[in-house]
Amino acid sequence: MKQTSYIPEWHKPRTSWSPALLHWCGVLLLAMASGVLTACHTAKPLVKPDTVAMTAPKGVKPNRQQHTGVATQVSYAAGRRFDALFLEAIRQKEAEHIDAEYELLDAALKIRPDAPEALYEMGVLKLSYSMYSDTLSRAQGDTLLRRAVELEPGNCYFKETLATYLANSAKFAEAINLYEEIAENKENEETLSTLIWLYKTSGDYAGAIRTIERLEKLDGRSEPLSMEKFQTYLAMKDDEHAYQAIEDLCAEYPYDLRYRVLLGDLYDQHGYHEQALDIYRDVLTAEPDNSYAQISLLAYYKAAGADSLYLDLLNRVVLNPRTQSGARLEAMRGFAVDNVRNGGDAAPVLALFRKALAEPQENRDMAEMLADYMVEKRMPDDSLLTAMHTILSIEPDYTKARLQILRIMLQRNNMDQVAATCREGELYDPAELTFYYYEGTALYRMGRDHEAIRQLQHGVERIDESTDRELASDVYALMGDVMHGVGLKEDAYAAYDHALTYNANNLLCLNNFAYFLSIDKRQLDKAERMSRRTVEAEGDNAVYLDTYAWILYLKKQYAQADIYIKEALRYTEEVAENASIFEHAGDIAYSAGNRHAAFGYWRKALSLSTDRTAKRRVQRKLYRTRRTR
Repeated sequence: MKQTSYIPEWHKPRTSWSPALLHWCGVLLLAMASGVLTACHTAKPLVKPDTVAMTAPKGVKPNRQQHTGVATQVSYAAGRRFDALFLEAIRQKEAEHIDAEYELLDAALKIRPDAPEALYEMGVLKLSYSMYSDTLSRAQGDTLLRRAVELEPGNCYFKETLATYLANSAKFAEAINLYEEIAENKENEETLSTLIWLYKTSGDYAGAIRTIERLEKLDGRSEPLSMEKFQTYLAMKDDEHAYQAIEDLCAEYPYDLRYRVLLGDLYDQHGYHEQALDIYRDVLTAEPDNSYAQISLLAYYKAAGADSLYLDLLNRVVLNPRTQSGARLEAMRGFAVDNVRNGGDAAPVLALFRKALAEPQENRDMAEMLADYMVEKRMPDDSLLTAMHTILSIEPDYTKARLQILRIMLQRNNMDQVAATCREGELYDPAELTFYYYEGTALYRMGRDHEAIRQLQHGVERIDESTDRELASDVYALMGDVMHGVGLKEDAYAAYDHALTYNANNLLCLNNFAYFLSIDKRQLDKAERMSRRTVEAEGDNAVYLDTYAWILYLKKQYAQADIYIKEALRYTEEVAENASIFEHAGDIAYSAGNRHAAFGYWRKALSLSTDRTAKRRVQRKLYRTRRTR
């Protein structure tokens, strides 16, 4: 039996410091993400050692200085041989021929086992290309790097590589010691920034403060460094110095009111609520639309339980066209999240969303937040549809919203709207294969077969290496079904073959391909193999069992066919669409010698069938077999 359902599973086309204080610390740091502060945080990212490139930059030769160890005495010829091997190893490294590099370095070290440059390269090789679980190789790499640094202690590249490896291995104390040595000879912004990061990562905040002050002496005080110092004092729980750091910022940048707000947040966190409130009000008096102060004051009112003041300010912030977009969203998000968390009435939240969305929108963010809120509140699909259409009115090419509308239309089995939604989607996002698949599905379900074929062919033209292979397979499989239905049998079989090249386990395709081959009485062995795979995968699927039984029947294997058709009937509901299964059961039972059972199955098929041609066919079978009794 042919499987006719074409709405498969949806193709995959969601501390103790105050929230306001933490929020604005983050905002300030993001706002100042360039320069020294970025270097402090990103100079040496903490990753697995085997992912770190631990070699000096290309084109830069490591510093060569007098070895501190006792050099191995070698002949002139041996020295020349070492140089040749080492230089060839470097050439192979540049060509990414790792095995050759290893062999050449190994040979070079047999001549001069204390050559720091060769020890360094071999150490990097063992650490970079060994498996993380290969503890022996990693230990050897560690030893080789340490030996290279010992032999050539003035080489900063060697030390930085070893320090990076140690930091990645969470051996922060050793990494810090190495970087302190490096800083003695190369005290610059990059080295000191890395030291700050290492101290903070290891939890040594006092060391971080010392290094920040050292960097201030080198480059002068700056806004990013002052904020870094403030955050470090917070982590140390040194409130006195944290206050002082912010007050210094306020004094140094009197026109940047962010720092005044941050000072207010700090006061509020430590129980000095009146002082905090005075600061927020002062800032808003000087700058009524200051987003930092608005968000902090909202958090203050909420914590104080001042509901009327909170709601009044919330409306002013969200509905004021001069409010910064980020602050408007932050205020609305806090209101919506609090409502969801407390299970509150949705009406006031929806009302504020409607008012906010009635104003011109810079982007889809507010409308998308409304949709997320509706999902969290488990509101009906009609409400969600309204939100999705609002998103598309702001950003018509936002595919995610249109796919949500498509999902709802499919659930409602509204094929007209499915087709219309997909046509719009194809205009705005012509590369999205999902739209072609479901428009083809809708047209097929509405009996517009030739239109369906055209749309599916347009979809096939969009398939490339980046396309989801299962979706590509489904498009070809559906095209095969529609083509076979209009008599394009050879084209249909070619489409099925394409479908199986993209997904050899597409059970729907395997079943329908096998069934149509059986109907056409072609390649029954191939049909049996494909159908058997569906039965093995889903042994309780009545449609797949029926197809397999029917193919066995056509191959005159009546006893086996009888077993599988009886198994199919175990999972078959007595509905009109399953009339053909009962008809097949009658044919198989009759050929297997059980005429009484055959009559029963045919009568059942006759009572269920709504198709006149099928009814006449079953009636003829009943009439002929009765005459031959």
